[in-house]
Parts: sequence; C-alpha cells; structure tokens
Amino acid sequence: MVKYEKFAEELITEGIDKTIVDKLIDEYRIVKNKYLLGDHETVILHSAKFSELILALIKNKVSGKSVNIDDIHFNKLCEEIRNYPKSSAEAVILTLAIPRVAESVYTIRSKKDIVHAKTIDPSFVDSSYCVSACDWMLSELVLLFFKANENEANELINSILKKKVPTVEEFEDGTIVILRKDLSMTHEILLTFYHYYPERLSNEDLIKLIKSKKIYIHLYRLENERLIHRTKEGSKLTKLGIEYVEDEILMKKT
Repeated sequence: MVKYEKFAEELITEGIDKTIVDKLIDEYRIVKNKYLLGDHETVILHSAKFSELILALIKNKVSGKSVNIDDIHFNKLCEEIRNYPKSSAEAVILTLAIPRVAESVYTIRSKKDIVHAKTIDPSFVDSSYCVSACDWMLSELVLLFFKANENEANELINSILKKKVPTVEEFEDGTIVILRKDLSMTHEILLTFYHYYPERLSNEDLIKLIKSKKIYIHLYRLENERLIHRTKEGSKLTKLGIEYVEDEILMKKT
C-alpha cells in the first residue's frame, strides 16, 4: 500500500512547507470523519479550511514563497493562483481546475440566506458535495506530485484516513501495542478496528494484532450491538462503533 507518510515526504521534497502539508491532512481527516458521523455543518466548515490550505500549498509550490496559514485571504490568493502561467496540462489542473473547485467549496461555506427545497436537508446536500470536492482535490495532488495511478491514489487516501490513536503504537513490522492496561478484550478489539479504520480486518489479522484467538465471542456480541459490520472478508466499525470508541474509550481517563 502507498503510505501517506511517503506522500507527505514527497510534497516536502517538492518544496512544500511541512506545516501546510500536516495541516492539510489534518483538515481532510476531520472532513471525512465528521461526514461519516453526520455532522454536516462541521464538514462544510473544515472543507473550506481544507480549500484554503490547498491554495496555500499550490502557491508555495509554484512561486516558492511561504504562506502564513493563519492569515489566508482566500479570494485574493485564488485570483493570484489562477493568473499563474499554464504551460502544461498539469499546470492547468494545479492552477485553474483545483482552485475553481476550492472556490466552489468556499462559496458554500460563505453563503447566507439561500433558499433550499425543503424536501431534503440542504446541509446534507452541501456537505456531500464538499466532501467529494475534497476527495477530488486531494486525489489530483496525489496524481500530480506522487505520479501515482488511480489505484495508488485510492490506497494513499485510505492510508491518510487511518485513525491516529495516541494509545496505540504501531511498529515497522505492522504489529501494534495498545498502551493502556485498563482495557477489556472487547475494548482492545474496538480500539484496533478504530486504529485501522477504514480498513476491514480479517479474523486472522485481528488475532495476530490482538495476540489472542479468543475473539469470536467478542465479535459476535459487537455485531449484535451494531458496533461492527462483519462479512466473510472481515470486520470494520460502523458509525455507531466509531462514536462508541471516541466517547466511551478514548475520552475515558486511565
């Protein structure tokens, strides 16, 4: 799998400020997580922040000039980037297509008193567009900077979406250690699913990670409680499972 860390390194090698790269990825994770949990207003807000940062990244790349991410004037920056020379198809994507999509997201965040059809939730419609726009913009960066194909781009985005859990330490051989000693086997299983989300873990992989074969009764109960979804390929957290881990495990003090 193409790893997000390598993509981040590639961007930094291209001359992009590490602060911009890290913040861009952080905002993308928030967008995807909040959309999954149905928090549409937060999705729209952080999609706009993601759009600001992607413009900061483009300016940093093309002009070589540093950008203060705490003082971004979106419209001015967008216009500046659209006026950059476009000597190749890649440059058109970078300095015209991506800024146009970013501007559309920013417009949604900024709009006031717009009439919507009341048969559908306007926040859901807006957030659905915003999250798709962020997916597209990030995928284009992967294709442009990493020289990846579409499958590699999808793998890299899944790598970005993996949860970064302070209580789980991952090692170079792919094994993990859960650093909290107060957790039950059920909670260790849930935390492992959370750490690897959105991947679906097979029973065999879960046994290796948990270092116990006594998982099946726990999986059966978690499925009954609607906290995980099971198939013959393996298991992954549901929305309810994500909320449970965040509220009942990660927020609890040891």
